[in-house]
Amino acid sequence: MPLMGPRRRLQRLEKAVQGKLGYFELQEGGRYWFDSCNAHIELFGHAMNSLTADYMGEPRPDPPEILRALTRAKDRKATLEELYPTGGGMLLSAYEVEALVECGELVPRSFVAGRDVGKRPEDL
Repeated sequence: MPLMGPRRRLQRLEKAVQGKLGYFELQEGGRYWFDSCNAHIELFGHAMNSLTADYMGEPRPDPPEILRALTRAKDRKATLEELYPTGGGMLLSAYEVEALVECGELVPRSFVAGRDVGKRPEDL
């Protein structure tokens, strides 16, 4: 992990004091810090962009950094529940929740019934 400049570290500490910064423990040690105010917006935005891509038969956007970090979380289930506190957000996940929790893998889940991720709709 690269060293952090003093200014960046100070900004992170200020956000943490204000309660705007969250973190989760990583398997390899250390913590992944994230902006707790924007995490839900970022996850919802990615889900909606993935839904649109599935509908249009286009490639999905890359997963946001927080989802890639979640694959390396020490306790993926607890972290997922923290990111989706009501559980309803998991229904909007663009990835198979079980594969993420059990294996730490981002396995795409299609939002369109009967169509695989990335498949173009048939010509009408």
